[in-house]
Amino acid sequence: MRFDERIKRFLIIGFSAALVNLLLMALFVEVLGFKTYFMKNIANVLAIEISITYNFIFQRAWTWKDAPKKVGNRLIAQFISFNLAAFTGMAIRIVFFAILEWWGVFYLLNVVFGIGLAATVDFILYDKFVFRRTANDKQPL
Repeated sequence: MRFDERIKRFLIIGFSAALVNLLLMALFVEVLGFKTYFMKNIANVLAIEISITYNFIFQRAWTWKDAPKKVGNRLIAQFISFNLAAFTGMAIRIVFFAILEWWGVFYLLNVVFGIGLAATVDFILYDKFVFRRTANDKQPL
């Protein structure tokens, strides 16, 4: 798959995963009544992990469809690697947000910068570590 096509697919799935996250948060809080501080935090964790699982399934099936398909314990290890990569992007966003907030950058612009940086890091980690292909599997850019 060409590099630009992979990036496009990555962004489409990533955007849809963000929508899944937002919709799940609304479902948990507004419909299921997770209204207290504690329950909102539980809802947030659940929504994040469900959206990460959604993201993994579709990134694996569509964006990195040319990567070797793992099964059994190797699939579980790949899913854990995906979660760790997603956590890395999340940690970068948190640190980056704090720095830009300290510098007085408008918070919405700050979020956009953080998402862009985290998406870049996530793509690299997914491509090089989570869904890595052997030299024989890779196609030229």
